[in-house]
Amino acid sequence: MIKSKIEIHDKFSVIIDVTYDTISKRKKSRYTTLTYLFLPDSLNVNGKTYPATKFYNDVRLFLKYDTPNYTLSELSHGEGNLLTNLTKNAKIVLKTKSDQNLSRFKNQVKMFAATFSSLLREETDSLIKRKEISNNDVIDFLGKIKLILSEFRAIASVIKESSFKDIHKNVVFYADEHMSNVIELELMQLFNSFKNRKIGANSLELIVALIESEQKYKKQKNYVSPKDKNVNPEDLLYKRNRLKKYIESVFFLYQDIRKDGAAFEQTVLALAAGLAMVFSTAVAFYYQQVYGNFTMPFFIALVVGYMLKDRIKGSVSQLFVSKSNSFFYDYKIKVTNALNNKIGVIKEKFSFVSLKNLGPKVKKHRQKDMVIGISERSLNEQIIEYKKKVTIYPKKFGNDLSDENILGLTDITRLNFHRFIQYMDDPKKDYILVKKGEVYMKAANKVYNINIIQKYYTEEGIEFSRYRVIMNRNGIKRIEKVVLD
Repeated sequence: MIKSKIEIHDKFSVIIDVTYDTISKRKKSRYTTLTYLFLPDSLNVNGKTYPATKFYNDVRLFLKYDTPNYTLSELSHGEGNLLTNLTKNAKIVLKTKSDQNLSRFKNQVKMFAATFSSLLREETDSLIKRKEISNNDVIDFLGKIKLILSEFRAIASVIKESSFKDIHKNVVFYADEHMSNVIELELMQLFNSFKNRKIGANSLELIVALIESEQKYKKQKNYVSPKDKNVNPEDLLYKRNRLKKYIESVFFLYQDIRKDGAAFEQTVLALAAGLAMVFSTAVAFYYQQVYGNFTMPFFIALVVGYMLKDRIKGSVSQLFVSKSNSFFYDYKIKVTNALNNKIGVIKEKFSFVSLKNLGPKVKKHRQKDMVIGISERSLNEQIIEYKKKVTIYPKKFGNDLSDENILGLTDITRLNFHRFIQYMDDPKKDYILVKKGEVYMKAANKVYNINIIQKYYTEEGIEFSRYRVIMNRNGIKRIEKVVLD
């Protein structure tokens, strides 16, 4: 099973977020993904101006465990919930302070804080998108947050009074501060949304009260708080970002990136050198027999033989390597967890392809919702194909964390489009409007559409998705999802 989405990361970057599930606990799970970028020819992005080295400079890959599929309520309720498990592990580590128990406990604290933050973002977005919201919905939502915080902070108080070293205690305090930061930011988004929609004043007061409560709590605990007048806003944002990276690092995996087929390539180069050497040696033996040693003809034949040897070596090497490239990817990434166990392999490959070589369904999806009904040949686009082959090994998957519900690998690919803007026109263009006999000059955004089609090969079949990235010289304006048949 595959879950995917594309979002704006910053002014010139998008994030393609794909989650691959482990299909079986016994056998490997395999996926192949093809991402096609359809670029207007006017951007001057082609095989000559945009080689693979530039593409991989513009692509950043992050790999992580998929956040367990819970709800906020399930964090503190239900059999084997995360808070109960965290409390049990706290008691275990307080009783037996071994390195293994400490490491397990610290990872579980970070995992709980990261999971809580992710679920809070999801449920906040869900509330914002709902058409009708009652005061009871808001009370229930805020009540779940308060309950989770009170139970987690009870654990933090126990750890604070323990004989642990500060370096171990700080993990719990960092998690507490990070959760408080996320609550403040998400509730602020909820407040702004409700205020614009003119939802009941009582709901807004409850939201503001919890935000203010968290800011006072942070000041009381000597966390970085906006209520502290001596806090530099730059320092506040920097620490929040560092805390986020530290807490969420528990889910991120390690990558060992190698050139794919490197051993085969070296073998081919050695064979090419051997063939060239056979030729030059044969020439030397032949003319030695014909003209003898220390003669001018033999000397000339020897020089010519070595000249041809170098050319043969270069030509054969180039031929072999070019032919072998079709069998290998550009890079092979070994994915390992915190215990240095291999849990998967990802191979990636970049190339430009022509429209005629695309499958019929990809062509059909590209031509859907065209502004102008034109033929395939008239599209005049350059097409990038970014291919990934994903293999997940289930035996070691998630064995470094204490949650059996971690079943997915999330591939976060960040694509930077800044290199594409150099040939874009000015972001504003004038057009003429005639109204009541008067001629007016109006300005409109000059935009470019970069279409993205994704094709997924899974054990359950083939899936497609399509997005349209609308941008101009000033950056990405929005992303539109195109509904396919």
